Amino acid sequence: MSVAAITVRGEELWLHPDRAVIWPRLAAVIVADTHFGKSSVFNRHGLAVPAGTDELDRTRLTRLLATSGSRRLIVLGDFLHEPIDAASADAKDLEHWSRSLVGIRIQVIAGNHDRGFARGWRGSIDWIDSAHFVPPFCFVHDSAKGACTGTDAFLMSGHIHPVIKLRGLRKRAARAAVFWLRPEGLVLPSFGLFTGGQLICPSQGEQVFVVSPDNVVPFPVCA
Repeated sequence: MSVAAITVRGEELWLHPDRAVIWPRLAAVIVADTHFGKSSVFNRHGLAVPAGTDELDRTRLTRLLATSGSRRLIVLGDFLHEPIDAASADAKDLEHWSRSLVGIRIQVIAGNHDRGFARGWRGSIDWIDSAHFVPPFCFVHDSAKGACTGTDAFLMSGHIHPVIKLRGLRKRAARAAVFWLRPEGLVLPSFGLFTGGQLICPSQGEQVFVVSPDNVVPFPVCA
């Protein structure tokens, strides 16, 4: 896989095809919107959904942490699709997975889907209720609703699940997940494979990086 390297506030960041940011100096993997447990929610409501998406996403995270040599995982909100019961199969799977990451610190900035997480499973995870400042970055879930007060930190956020349309032959269009780089911050694509996306059109001074299975490439125009 081929990453796209960018430099922000003097820090090198790698935009990874697995819809993650790797911050080498901090030895951290940063993702947004994993939405663990979403398939269970849909199944309870009688909706057929793909099986095994949570397990696949956990495997992707484990591989990312191992291959990048990272010691920290930062999730920019919506780690869970909704609070889950501590005795549920989803909770047991997440607990087993998180404990298997020996020496890895997992930090979750609570997103709107995580609200009420204290009522259910919390696991061996550092839950953060507000914006989290790690100079020069401010980690938030929704950049429109959170910032690190008293700083001019560069925002790193999720929530939007940004995508653009790519037009191909016969004027057919496919949607592609993107990293959305703006002067004030970077919006990450959703990490969870069983998630939708919000169509965006970057303004002047902004840039998107299209995610494909094998690489991340800058895309110069809005499509």
